[in-house]
Amino acid sequence: MSSSFAQNGCEPVVNAALQKLPNVLIKNDFGQLKTIINTLKGTCEKNELGRRLEIISQLLQKQNTSLSINAYLEGRYDDVLIQRFDAAASRNPNGTYRQNPKKYQYFPLNHPVDSLLKQKAVALLQSQSYVLNKEETAITYLFADDIDEFLRERNKKPAKSVSHSTTGYYPTKNVMNGPTIGLSAGIFSPFDSNPIFDQSGIFGISYMGSLNNSIVSELVYKFRVHNNSRPFDMRYKREIREVNPNSSHFIGLGFGYKAYDNGTLILLLPKVNTGLGFIWTGLSDSYYYTDEYGFERKSVSLRNIKTWHNSIGVTSMVRLQRKTFIGVELSYHLIPYNWDDKLVPHVPSDYGSAEFFIRF
Repeated sequence: MSSSFAQNGCEPVVNAALQKLPNVLIKNDFGQLKTIINTLKGTCEKNELGRRLEIISQLLQKQNTSLSINAYLEGRYDDVLIQRFDAAASRNPNGTYRQNPKKYQYFPLNHPVDSLLKQKAVALLQSQSYVLNKEETAITYLFADDIDEFLRERNKKPAKSVSHSTTGYYPTKNVMNGPTIGLSAGIFSPFDSNPIFDQSGIFGISYMGSLNNSIVSELVYKFRVHNNSRPFDMRYKREIREVNPNSSHFIGLGFGYKAYDNGTLILLLPKVNTGLGFIWTGLSDSYYYTDEYGFERKSVSLRNIKTWHNSIGVTSMVRLQRKTFIGVELSYHLIPYNWDDKLVPHVPSDYGSAEFFIRF
């Protein structure tokens, strides 16, 4: 059979196999699976799916996999599968597939068969009933779409430069799936002369949604330490009281548009935050009352300057491994301090910040 004939006859064979495979894989029908594997390998030249099915089948039946795994790696089918996972994690996988179905061997991206094979690979790694050797463990991590562990098991390092057209390592969608925690520290400074605030340190913690999404959401808490602030007057109990603030606090929601993502470098532009904050004044009101059991109780109400804190900026982060990133965020802040009429002096609203962070 010529190579040309095998390739031309591959599409209907793959289509027929994909119609049967979900039910066959769910039932673990190894007899029918073997027939599908032989058909794919015999009809379709360099077919990755048939090779992957063969190894999964042998692992599940606790058969010898050495020849199949060696053939898979020597044929560089691992590169084919990594590129497949890469394309499946792109913004428009359906369009990517339609542009060149032959490149993906007529096997649509994000097909249910891929999901079923990933599930079986994860189950093999987690099960106590299967004892996998080093090569089997590595290939199963690959099939589970955990490329970092696959490369680590094979003593390979991820490529630093990433390209969709090369066979280098590209972080897949599952690697960055799920939320991350961020810790940040930096400098916060007014743009113009300010009667109250000067340059100060800013620190924060945030909870960010999955970086797989185009719009990334974030819940953030930040505070500033006012080492160089000056006293100001505020209205307190029908009188003017001078206070010397030592910190400001902010909690709010943020949203960022993922303008660039090559798996290693991610750029969020713009990154917008808005929420409520306050200047800590140290003032409070205390009053006493009697509860329902006749006991005297004390209640304390803090008297701080409330603010409405808004910011817009750009966030750039570099992936170190899995979901661990380091990065920098540059922001412009609009804080209308005189939104709270307890504040007597006029305080400018324009500020800038530069923060370094780690996400994990």
